[in-house]
Amino acid sequence: MRNNLKFNLPDGYNEQQLISELVDQYAVKKEPAVSESFTIYDTFDWRLFNKSLVLYLSGNKMFLRKLAKNKIIHTIEITSLPVFIWDFPDGKLKKQLVPIVKMRAFLKLVEVHCRSTTYRILNQDEKTMARLAYEEILPSREKDAPALATHLWLKPVKGYPKYSQNLAKRFEEAGFTISKKEDIYFKALEVVDKKPGSYSAKLNIQLNPDMRSDDAAKVILHFLLQVMRINEVNIEKDLDTEFLHDFRVAIRRTRSALGQIKNVFPMETTNRFKKDFAFVGELSNQLRDLDVYLLKENTYKAMLPPVLQNDIDPLFEYLRQKRSKALQNVLKGLRSKKYGKILDDWEAFLNKPRKGSKTAANARLPVIYLARKRIYMKYLGVVKAGNLIIENTEDEMLHVLRIQCKKLRYLMEFFSSLFPRKKINVLIEQLKKLQGNLGDFNDLCVQEDYLFNITRELPATHQHLKKTLVAIGSLIGTLDRERQIVKDAFAKTFTDFASPANRKLFRELFASKL
Repeated sequence: MRNNLKFNLPDGYNEQQLISELVDQYAVKKEPAVSESFTIYDTFDWRLFNKSLVLYLSGNKMFLRKLAKNKIIHTIEITSLPVFIWDFPDGKLKKQLVPIVKMRAFLKLVEVHCRSTTYRILNQDEKTMARLAYEEILPSREKDAPALATHLWLKPVKGYPKYSQNLAKRFEEAGFTISKKEDIYFKALEVVDKKPGSYSAKLNIQLNPDMRSDDAAKVILHFLLQVMRINEVNIEKDLDTEFLHDFRVAIRRTRSALGQIKNVFPMETTNRFKKDFAFVGELSNQLRDLDVYLLKENTYKAMLPPVLQNDIDPLFEYLRQKRSKALQNVLKGLRSKKYGKILDDWEAFLNKPRKGSKTAANARLPVIYLARKRIYMKYLGVVKAGNLIIENTEDEMLHVLRIQCKKLRYLMEFFSSLFPRKKINVLIEQLKKLQGNLGDFNDLCVQEDYLFNITRELPATHQHLKKTLVAIGSLIGTLDRERQIVKDAFAKTFTDFASPANRKLFRELFASKL
């Protein structure tokens, strides 16, 4: 026996009873008890849990391990608690987490405490034949706190296998059981009433193909409303920028659903809420723009010659000042009576039972038929517009196509549960690549324009203003060259999306049964 064994104790069996029974047969020496605290972290949207990873702090070290496994993947020493991934020291742990966590803040989920006492089993010569570790996992440091879990570790000593074998046999006869691979992570979170994976802004909706289209639309819109409600509370805390981002995406999806899932609600209702959510979206436009620029600070600096990188600092100092004011304006808007009435009226409408009176033209239509029709029509529109751009690539046409692609993407995600998952995911991934190209082009256009105009706002009294303007000009030039590269890549990106294979799959999923 070489590996450590982990036993569950029978109900009512405690440390004192265990040791009192052992001393009748063995010489036992107790070592000082050891206590450790572990604080578990994840992002608000459970990005680590979704990758089966656990990040926790103990002392001045952070550990990354696989869920349900005790083996540590990476360890780092820290001098201050990291909040964002860029706060971590460079190394393997940071490298693994960067593409997973991105710009989200790490939040404390729960703190647990481990109290462990080791007992050495001795022979007549007082040599250690085996080690036993009685371990309790507790939700707090209080002595009377009920344990989340209690285990006994049997740790064999090289050269004395029989002692460990006899002890293991004795424990099993006494009703001890080998511990299953249960992760204390779940029990710890249960204590603080947190459910791993409980929040995601990604659409995870299961629709029935035979559902009425108006009922299906309400299911989708209920989900989006829930995302808004969750994030509106956290925007005020200003923990990270993704609360606002998720909030805004839910609004955009809501507006898109009202416009693209056609004729399922009365026209006056649709028009009223389209206008209302346009207002809600506009509340945070400036704040989100500033968040994007500030998140790109290091990226922008890396685009500049080293001699200019520090000269652009006054720009970001100014943007941070603007952001503080923009955040207060957003919070004021979210607390306003108008905003509260819009969301309360919207929730009341979504919860209102159907009446037997006249309904919109597509309300009773099985959702599968409406989904196929709307997706395929939007797809044909995207292909037609893209082919025209191939012949004459104008910036404005690329912007229009970007909006059309976004509407197509939302429709496909709204109704993805109605179609074979693997097939529709292939098409969504291809569409994402096209959107990525168009989005990058649009972002670069907007960024160039914004940086050019912001030069007029910078305080003229700043002693380094001329150097800052030179740095901004250099950055605009770099962005313009990047924009042209992205624009040149459009033709191939669109051709891949509009390939015969994709065209065939779109027809198979959405056109064959219209």
